[in-house]
Parts: sequence; C-alpha cells; structure tokens
Amino acid sequence: MATDRQKVLKLAADTQYNHLPPQANGVGFAQEPHCGDLLRIGLEVNPRQVVVNAGFTITESACPPAVASAVAAVKLALNKPVLAAYTVDLNAIAEQMSDGSGLDKEHVHCAQMAELALKRAVLDYASKRTAPPVSSN
Repeated sequence: MATDRQKVLKLAADTQYNHLPPQANGVGFAQEPHCGDLLRIGLEVNPRQVVVNAGFTITESACPPAVASAVAAVKLALNKPVLAAYTVDLNAIAEQMSDGSGLDKEHVHCAQMAELALKRAVLDYASKRTAPPVSSN
C-alpha cells in the first residue's frame, strides 16, 4: 500500500469545495476520535435526485490526507444520483489518493472519516424528503 504524496497534496490544495453549499439539503459529519478532526459534508440534491453541488468544512488544523479525503469524497459524489453517492466508499476515496494499491495504514482513517460523513449527508437528505401524497383513487 502506498499513499501518493503528490496526489494528496494536489487534492488538499483544491479549495473549490471547501465550503458547505448554501442550498445543502443533506449534511453529514464525522469526527476522528484520535486526532479530533471534525468533517462536515454538505450535499445539494436536485428534484431529479442528482447531487448538483457539494462541499465540506473540516477542522482548520486537519492534516493534508484528511482534507484530500474530503475533497475526493465530494468529487466522487458530485453529479451522481444520490444513491450512487451513497455507494462511494473507502476504496474509491483511497484510489484517488494512492498509487493504486491502497493507502498507507496511517491514512486509512482519513478516508473512513470522509466515507462516513458522505454517507451521513445522504442519509440526512433522505430523512428530509417528503413522500408524494398517496392517491385515494
């Protein structure tokens, strides 16, 4: 396993998604218990159930792999059906940050935190949806 330092630094430097979307209708968070980093991922899902905007906030002192994991998770969810966004997992996030053989052991928890925050954002969105009225006909 090998984390690709250049990929991590490039993702971590991408500030395009470093915000919660103003129209987010699903927000999830995860906190890393050892370092205390707190990650929030926000999704804006349109009426066609597609993630049209996404972003995140993270503890200011977060390490580059944690920030890179958040960026990777958001990029993987963007422009996908919300159910496809839910399937983004640790392996997909790790692929964006590694040489193809997975992450170094000390960086796996960063990708796990991003996966959990993304899944919680999708679940938050789903919990807020109102079912269409049932016809009495």
